[in-house]
Amino acid sequence: MTIEISSILVKHGGKQYVVYPRAELITDCLSSKRVIFELLSSVMDGHDHVCPVSFFSELSEKDTYMIYRHSLDSLRLQMNMAVSIKMDIKFVKSFYTEMLLAEFSGETIIFELKETSTKHRIPEVRERLQHLKENPRVQIWLDDFGTERSNFDLLNIMKFDGIKVSKELFWDFYAENKPLLKYMLAMLKSKSGSVIVEGVDSFDKYIFCKEQHCMMQGYFFDEAKKSSVV
Repeated sequence: MTIEISSILVKHGGKQYVVYPRAELITDCLSSKRVIFELLSSVMDGHDHVCPVSFFSELSEKDTYMIYRHSLDSLRLQMNMAVSIKMDIKFVKSFYTEMLLAEFSGETIIFELKETSTKHRIPEVRERLQHLKENPRVQIWLDDFGTERSNFDLLNIMKFDGIKVSKELFWDFYAENKPLLKYMLAMLKSKSGSVIVEGVDSFDKYIFCKEQHCMMQGYFFDEAKKSSVV
């Protein structure tokens, strides 16, 4: 399930870009009321697609905040939910995190640390992250576990409320070594509040993740929604 959000114009580097935010479902069951929506964006420069990772890494904290605020405001009008937002260390360190929490005081907000937040940088903001976690409406997740920079080293630095397993890691282990995948998911669950598996694109993968008591994200949920419409 994906929720489309109205676009927003952003001026950056002498150009005007159009950002198209959307919210993708994260859940543990097709019929569950426990749902989270992750905020994602596509970026266009005229007719050309722009890499959103590069775009946001160069964007000022103020412009990033305006995109987040616009998106959260749109989602708040549609339903009450928990929202996960990918953030880099630069934004986490800024005062704009407090501004978001103040403006959206009724929502649960998940700060999802990007995989580019290396083990050398997270200690810089460990106290900051712990302070944010004192707010009962805030969770800190680690994104894309299993990529080069998001691995077991980071799990020894702090206890995350959630760990997202990268799609690539999940697909590789699911195809080649399910017993090892089960062991890894169980170990990650012991080190965090929850484990979220990316790339769930089939009913078989959905059942596998349910058996491991993981939350899930992926195309399967869009297809399941379509097939349920008569």
